[in-house]
Amino acid sequence: MSGRVRPATLIGAVLVCIALLAADQSSAQVRDTTNGTVSNTPRGALWRAAVLPGWGQAYNRQYVKLPFVYAALGGLTVTAVVLNDRYLLYRHAYQFKAFEEITPQGETNPRQAFEADYLRLLDRLNLNTLPSNAIRPTRNSLRRNRDLAILGIGVVYGLTILDAYVSAHLADFDISEELTVSVYPAGGGLRTTVRFAL
Repeated sequence: MSGRVRPATLIGAVLVCIALLAADQSSAQVRDTTNGTVSNTPRGALWRAAVLPGWGQAYNRQYVKLPFVYAALGGLTVTAVVLNDRYLLYRHAYQFKAFEEITPQGETNPRQAFEADYLRLLDRLNLNTLPSNAIRPTRNSLRRNRDLAILGIGVVYGLTILDAYVSAHLADFDISEELTVSVYPAGGGLRTTVRFAL
C-alpha cells in the first residue's frame, strides 16, 4: 500500500485546506478609493476555487474557462466511476475463481457470494471458463487506471485553484500600448528602447 494515496486521504486533505482558507479569509473584495470600483482579490479567488471548482474562474469573470474546467473534471469522474465498476467486477470474479481453484472438493467456496460476478464476466467475454491467473492482470490494470483517474481529478482541481489565484493576481497587470520594449538594428549592433507612461 506504500506509495498510493487513498481517495479518502486526498479528500480529507482538501477539506482541511478549505477549512484553513475559510478561517483565514479576510475581505474578498477591495474598494479602490480613487474611482470607487470594487476589484477582486487573489485570496478571494483562491478561497472560492477551493470550495467549488470553477467558482474562482467565475469570480475573476473568466467564464470561457468554465466549460474546460467542468469537462475535464466530469470526464475524469466518469472515467473513474466506470473503471471502478469494471475493477470490482474483475476483483470479485478473481476472488471467486482463485478460491474455487484452491478449495478442496466438497467444501464451500469462501467467496461463493461472488459467483454471479464471475458468471457475468464469462458472459461478457463469451467464454465457458476462465482461470484466475488470466483475470489477475486485467484486474490490476483496471485498479491502476482507476487510481490514476482519481489522481487526475485532484491534479485538475489543484490546477483550477492555481489558475484562479494567478489570474486574480494578473487582473490589473498593465498590458497597454504605452508600455513597450523595442529592439532596432543600429550601426555596430542593436539598440533597445523602453517606453512607459508615468
